[in-house]
Amino acid sequence: MKKRIVLVVTALTIVALLVGASAVMAAKPQNSGSGKDVIALSNGFPSGQHFNLNIHGKDPETFTCDATPGGKSVFVAEYGASTIQYVSNKKASVYDLTVLDPCAMPEPYGDGVAKVQLPYKVMVDGTPTPAGGYYVFARILAKPNNGKLEPASNIILYPNTVVEACNDTDPPNPGFGNYTECPEDPELMLGLVVGNNLYVPDPDEQVLRRFEDPTAKGKGKSKAVDITRLFVYTGWVVDATLDANDDGIIDINDVPVADYGEAMAGENRDYNNDGVEDEADVEAWLTDMAALDPAMAWYFANEWIFNIADLVITEQGLINDGTKLVQLRFYPVVTTTFGSHIVVVKDAPADTLGEVAFGFDPSYGSDFSLKHGETKDSGALEAGTYTLTEILPAGWDLGYIEFVDLDPSTTNVVTDETAEINLAPGETVRVIFHNVPAS
Repeated sequence: MKKRIVLVVTALTIVALLVGASAVMAAKPQNSGSGKDVIALSNGFPSGQHFNLNIHGKDPETFTCDATPGGKSVFVAEYGASTIQYVSNKKASVYDLTVLDPCAMPEPYGDGVAKVQLPYKVMVDGTPTPAGGYYVFARILAKPNNGKLEPASNIILYPNTVVEACNDTDPPNPGFGNYTECPEDPELMLGLVVGNNLYVPDPDEQVLRRFEDPTAKGKGKSKAVDITRLFVYTGWVVDATLDANDDGIIDINDVPVADYGEAMAGENRDYNNDGVEDEADVEAWLTDMAALDPAMAWYFANEWIFNIADLVITEQGLINDGTKLVQLRFYPVVTTTFGSHIVVVKDAPADTLGEVAFGFDPSYGSDFSLKHGETKDSGALEAGTYTLTEILPAGWDLGYIEFVDLDPSTTNVVTDETAEINLAPGETVRVIFHNVPAS
């Protein structure tokens, strides 16, 4: 039986990410087998091994949803809000995407929540192998708005948040792999407090549209778009035993009281001894907890969201406006090889009209310029090290450079206005240049 779980969040400041939309999954791999070259197909999907799921928009007044687990589909409201929970268990002997509950019909027709299990491992040449995460693509199909000549249908897909996470016990709980929810008995799992995954998505990036031209009428086709960025997590994950007041939040009230030095007299929570009890003390304390053996806190940056614990449940809201069918494909990282890409993003929110052009000098191609909100894809590159230098227009300074890099084996470096990007085979690194008016 599925259940909605109240999200436990830390009060820590978490790095904001620019992300796109997301969706759900289920069923059996297509084009199975490893080592295939991945090419871009005309419909926007890559080629190669993948799992499929169809998200069907239905009228809850006329559609009766069968809640039997299985199949390749989930059912959401044709108009309005629905929710999908995703669960992944590292210890599970599950190698296919599995629909646990296909029904996300809103009240009073249902509880508005579907649930789908995403396998942590996939079969590679007959051997269960960690998938390494997935590349996720989505595309709208079927006739919009029941085929009527009305504006293009669309669906807004919101970023994932973690609603529950736990780890297996030590020694291992032999039944842990069977769980699709964290057990309530603390003897059967190790509880965790997870921070809220804070995104700042561009509104246009959250919307999947039926047509290439949003103003088009009648039949039309849309191309698949990469929505992988929805499934990354940045922030702390903390052993629940550090939650001193057991309120489900890690904040200054959980920092141990002690005499940390001369900055504040007597016992206090000024962990970093700077004279102020604030979030900096929480960060310093958790950093020390992460250095323990065994660790009691873990910081993740741009991590595949289901890697942050042994069992993770996420929740994604969506708002549908007439979409009848969304097709999703999940490509295991371990069996998928793309050309490497550098995607440059310009962020200069003070330029409210988007009139200022910022120049860029890349080592991998010709110079180009971007205005606020624009992006530039390098195209397919060989793995290796590349540099990218921003050429500042008059009246502007570089605030900072941010990397969205899902490959922990590579590192990136910033020197003044130059970013050094180390690309692994098939990796895509987003480089976000944040600019501010000159002081």
